[in-house]
Amino acid sequence: MNDPINKTLTVPLNAIDAFALFTKDMDTWWPKDPFSVKGANSKVTFPDHKNGDIIETAEDGTVNIWGTLIAYEPRKYLAFSWHPGRDPEEATKVTVAFTETEDGTRCDLTHGGFDILGDTADAVSTSYLRGWDMVLGCYASAAKMPVVA
Repeated sequence: MNDPINKTLTVPLNAIDAFALFTKDMDTWWPKDPFSVKGANSKVTFPDHKNGDIIETAEDGTVNIWGTLIAYEPRKYLAFSWHPGRDPEEATKVTVAFTETEDGTRCDLTHGGFDILGDTADAVSTSYLRGWDMVLGCYASAAKMPVVA
């Protein structure tokens, strides 16, 4: 399964809050156990500008770069390279579009570019097909509850 993965969900937030939850507040909802490099007690930081890195920091201070922000348009769109636990040369690409609707905000996620992974492309894309369901489920759950900083 090397085709791009497409996932859509609607969260009960306006586009400003849906975008902020996905980016600025990613550490509050991302399921680090099992979807992290540094473990459940690490911290995930999402940049607020193009060319910034998505960083996971372990308890001991070591870091892993998950990807780099390629496009950043608050409330509307973001795109980033994606390579948690892999070399940047093996990065795939994730885009997320945020569209406000009368029910909240529709979030359209596309994850593609798996061909760069060669012989492992099928296995990796198949794992992300299921993985994004869990990750986006955590995002949707967090959207239903206020973020308390």
